[in-house]
Amino acid sequence: MLRKYRAFIVGLTMLSAASGANAALVISQAYGGGGNAGTVYTNDFIEVFNTGFTAVSLNGMSVQYMAAAGTGSWTPTSLGNVMLQPGQYYLVQEAAGAGGTTALPTPDATGSIAMSGTTFKIALVSSTTALSGACPTVGVVDMLGVGPTANCFETAPTAVLTNTTAAIRKTNGCTDSGSNLADFNIAVPTPRNTGSTLNPCGGGGPALAINDVTLPEGNSGTTVFPFVVSLTVAAGVGGVTFDIATTDGTATAGSDYTDSGTIHALIPQGQTSYAFNVGVMGDTTLELPETFFVNVTNVVGANVGDNQGKGTIGNDEVVEIHDIQGAGTDSPYVGTAVATNNNIVTGKGPQGFTMQTPDARIDANINTSEGIYVFTSSAPTVNIGDLVNVSGNALEFSGLTEIGSAVITPVSSGNPLPTPVEFNTVVPSADPANPTCVTSGSNFECFEGMLVHIANGITTTGNQRFGSPATETFAEVFVTANGRRGVREPGLLFPLTTTAGNTAAGQWDGNPEMFEMDADYFGAVPVDTPISGGSQFNATGVIGYDFGDYELWPTQLTITNAATIPRPVRDSSGATDLRIGAFNMLRFCDTVNDSAPGADDCVSPTPTTGAGGTFAVKVARLSAYIKDVLKLPDVLGTEEVENITALDALAAKLSLDSGIPYVARLQEGNDIGGIDVGFLVRTDRVSITTVTQLGKAVTWNDPTGSPTALLNDRPPLLLEAKFIGAGLPGSDFAVMVVHPKARSCTDAPTGASCVQADVDRNRLKRLTQGEYHAQVIQNYQSTHVGVPFTVVGDFNAYQFTDGWADVVGAMQGTYDDTANLLDYPVGGAQVTPHLWNAVNSLPLNEQYSFLFTENFGAFQGFNTRDVPTQQVLDNALLNNAARAQFSGFDYGRADQDAPNEWERQCNLVPTPAPPACPNP
Repeated sequence: MLRKYRAFIVGLTMLSAASGANAALVISQAYGGGGNAGTVYTNDFIEVFNTGFTAVSLNGMSVQYMAAAGTGSWTPTSLGNVMLQPGQYYLVQEAAGAGGTTALPTPDATGSIAMSGTTFKIALVSSTTALSGACPTVGVVDMLGVGPTANCFETAPTAVLTNTTAAIRKTNGCTDSGSNLADFNIAVPTPRNTGSTLNPCGGGGPALAINDVTLPEGNSGTTVFPFVVSLTVAAGVGGVTFDIATTDGTATAGSDYTDSGTIHALIPQGQTSYAFNVGVMGDTTLELPETFFVNVTNVVGANVGDNQGKGTIGNDEVVEIHDIQGAGTDSPYVGTAVATNNNIVTGKGPQGFTMQTPDARIDANINTSEGIYVFTSSAPTVNIGDLVNVSGNALEFSGLTEIGSAVITPVSSGNPLPTPVEFNTVVPSADPANPTCVTSGSNFECFEGMLVHIANGITTTGNQRFGSPATETFAEVFVTANGRRGVREPGLLFPLTTTAGNTAAGQWDGNPEMFEMDADYFGAVPVDTPISGGSQFNATGVIGYDFGDYELWPTQLTITNAATIPRPVRDSSGATDLRIGAFNMLRFCDTVNDSAPGADDCVSPTPTTGAGGTFAVKVARLSAYIKDVLKLPDVLGTEEVENITALDALAAKLSLDSGIPYVARLQEGNDIGGIDVGFLVRTDRVSITTVTQLGKAVTWNDPTGSPTALLNDRPPLLLEAKFIGAGLPGSDFAVMVVHPKARSCTDAPTGASCVQADVDRNRLKRLTQGEYHAQVIQNYQSTHVGVPFTVVGDFNAYQFTDGWADVVGAMQGTYDDTANLLDYPVGGAQVTPHLWNAVNSLPLNEQYSFLFTENFGAFQGFNTRDVPTQQVLDNALLNNAARAQFSGFDYGRADQDAPNEWERQCNLVPTPAPPACPNP
């Protein structure tokens, strides 16, 4: 199956590299001449500034200093537990010199760094842990390189400083184009602290606004409608004053709500809000929703944004949709006749429609849905926007609350639709212990049948496929509404609760915020519309329930950024760009069954037929993939290759197809299925020194077998070579390709396919392999100091711990016993200096190389749930020398994100050639 092809490219620029990141918090000023000859100020200082529109916590952050051309450890100064307001400065005082006449303004934090008066580097960091290396990126919020010798900066460093000049961010800190040179002036230092005048980058001081309130009136007594007048930033000296009063809309003061008259109000200095409550009188009269207004006038001390709040009084009905739905998973009215009036049609399908309570009549209980499905058995005659009365029988159909045997009475048409619920970064909940719908224990039951809106959705998979080619060939996709793909995270698989010994890793939540989207259910797109994984979209639709899972049935769907397939890696950046990759070729075997008796046959599995035979078709496809998707890397580590004969055939085909000379290297290992690791090397840019297999004869005490069983099924292969691109005399580098044990029977609890002995053995073997690989890595880098060294391959392990054992962490030297249930003995898995995983350079939504479906029991308040997750199994670890020359990392995407139907078509002969097929 082509879907399992996994590959990536990591670039090492054999000169230098630097990068930076921008955020609302920036370094706004830096001065290293404090106390030097001829200076005014006695101390060096660093200044931080909030360019954003909301307050930001500095708790746990630091500013860190390094000499301009330094490559070792940075020196941090911790920031305080302070909420930095928009436009507010934060002053960090550093070391004092012997000179100077004037102390700095009262510092907000104090360090002891003796800064250079001319050139240096400063990082604003999201932690207090000291950075390391010339130009770190992980955790760096902002970077400032001062002077032409700085080896880390944003785009270009600033000019050099003197004892009497500082680097000062333009427009009082608000300029941030991503270039230190363009963003900073070199001028007389002007230190500012949290007490200095605020300089909001939006300008003009605080903006004032008042909210709207919609609540049911109740049947008796008084219901408080809470209005709040808010400021975007705290009021300044003298505060903000205004008049506030109610006025009638369709509601009448005195009979529907209490009129308090005009009040002269004040938001005092340092405060941000003023509360204004209006009492609404309850009654049992059936009437339409009514409105009144709260007006804010005569504002002094703030800009006026929204100065009118609208109060909408929802009048109670005898039977509402939320009463029929109830707060649990099943309707309390199941099996009984119900009637509900004056609800709005929100979606229409071939056998029914959904309707929802108008905004004015919604209840205040988050756990009760305001929408419901009406089953008509044939195409309904109503239209979206119709106001209807419906009576019938309440029922549960495979988990979906419905009204069946429905009698439908139209009332009016063209009505505005209810306000959709916003699905976003908060809703649905990402915490399975705190679901959005509390009483049902679900994230979606309380929205069943309701309109929702998604402004920043993303698909985490391509379309599923069900049935024959004539039905559901492009079925549901899995999506999230928070702009983040459904990726695997650290910790044990939910709902396992064993945390003793791995408290730092905890438990992976299983992405409870993920749900399905059936794009054509309500006709938002044509039937069988393909959608690729990673595509961004916005949508409005109804939450339904089908085939054991909640779904979005869109009434409007716009793909705002379709993920292209295939998605090649970036082009080479030039002659000095050494490009190293790895490629799992999915059992790339010849057509001869030469495995040992009783062992797995190794015969190429895809495609099943084809012109020239299975092997020839697969060779052609692999060659096309390396040429067109991976862009002809200089060194390509290969996994799941049967023998050197197969790899030689691919090298020959690739050389023929591309006109670039490639050679193959592979040594037989111990895998019972006959697959090994190897290399494809471009000989026009790389001169091979040696290729060495490591650890083929190493043994371990297999608890279910021999005490001298072979440890490494696929022993690592080490390439030592010289980079000779662009006619260079040759720069030494090394690459090790690895393929440790698969994750089979690692996460899973015991069951029919994973008995406890196998589970325990496989976890222990992965741990032991991690320790062996760590020893090999440490031995090489300690005996080849300064040589760029990269470890690539299919690690069969995530870039973080799975809660049992952190195989990648062992090879990096970052293994944490408190985050793993399995611990190493004292002295085990030591790698110093630590290696760095290039996967961490990617945005979170790109940190995946494999799609796998996990099964979670008792999830979302119903039954088991299959969760497709994107996960990293293919990693690239760099030593310090390689990281200093790192220029970028990409995964090559062929059909990882393709609809399943495309995968099926790719294996047909003749193939219809959808975009995902890497055809020969």
